[in-house]
Amino acid sequence: MKARMQQSQTYLGVILAIAGALMWGIQGPVSQFLYQDHSFSTEWLMGVKMLVSGVLILLFVRFGQRQPILKIWNRHNWLTLVLYALLGLTGVQYFFLLTVRASNPATATIMQSLGTVMIVILTALIYHQLPSRPEASAVLVALIGTWLLVTKGDLTQLAISPTAFGLGLTVALAGALQTMLPVRLIQHNNTLVVVGWAMLIGGVIFSLIHPVWVNPPHLNVGVVLGVGFIVIFGTMLAFICFISSLHYISPTTAGLLDTFEPLSATLGTVVCFNTSFNGAEVIGGLLILSTVFILAVPTKKHSS
Repeated sequence: MKARMQQSQTYLGVILAIAGALMWGIQGPVSQFLYQDHSFSTEWLMGVKMLVSGVLILLFVRFGQRQPILKIWNRHNWLTLVLYALLGLTGVQYFFLLTVRASNPATATIMQSLGTVMIVILTALIYHQLPSRPEASAVLVALIGTWLLVTKGDLTQLAISPTAFGLGLTVALAGALQTMLPVRLIQHNNTLVVVGWAMLIGGVIFSLIHPVWVNPPHLNVGVVLGVGFIVIFGTMLAFICFISSLHYISPTTAGLLDTFEPLSATLGTVVCFNTSFNGAEVIGGLLILSTVFILAVPTKKHSS
C-alpha cells in the first residue's frame, strides 16, 4: 500500500512538472502571436503578467494555504529577494520575451536551456572550482549545439541576428541567476511566497516603466485571450505546477522533465507560424537539451 502511494505521488509530481513546462513553452508562440501587432509593448505585457501573477500567488498563499506572506521581509532576506526578483525571475521572463520577438519561441526556449551550463560556468568562476568531467562535457556539447543552432551549420554567418543571439545568452544567464540566487531564501521560506513577492516586485517595476493604462494595445478578443493565457497559465500556474512538483519528485527529475518546454515551444512555432528548421538547427537544439541529461548522470565516487 505504501509503495503504491509513493508511486502515485511520483506520477503526480511528473504530471505537475510536465504541465508547468508545457504551459511555459506554449507561452512563447502565444507571445509571438501578440507581437504580430508591432505596437504591442513587451514592457506593458511584463507589467500586467507579473503584477497580476504576483498578487494572485500571494493571495493563494495567504487565504488558500493560510500562511503568512510578510515574514520574509526582514533584514536577512530583503536584499536577496530584491536581487532575485530583478536579476533572476524578472530578468529571465523579460529577456525571454525579447528573444521571442527578435527570433522565434523555439530558439528563445532552447537558448534559455543554456542556463544549466551557465550555472556550471558561474560556479567554477565564483568558487574557483574546476568542473567535473560531466560538467565539462556538458559545456562542450552546449557550445557545439549553440554554434549549430545560431549558424545552421554554416561557420561563415549567423542564422539569427546578433541581437537575438545576445538576448538569448542573457536569458540563459538570468535563468542561471534565477536558480542560484534564491537557494537560501527557499530553504527558510515558503517557495510560493518567494516567487509571489518576486513577481510583484517585477510587476511594480514594469508598471512604473510602462503603466498599464498608458498606450495599452488594442484589446480585441484574440489579445485578451492571449494575455489571459500568458498571465494565468504561462506564468502563474506554470510556476505553481513546477514548484509543487518538487514535493513529489527530485529537482533532477523535474529538471529533466523541463525539456518539455522547448518541445512545446518548437511544435507551437512550427504548427502556428510555419517556421522551418534545418538538420543542423535540430541537431544543435538536441545537443543543448542533452546537457540536462549529461549533468543528471551521477558522478562515480572512487573508494580509496
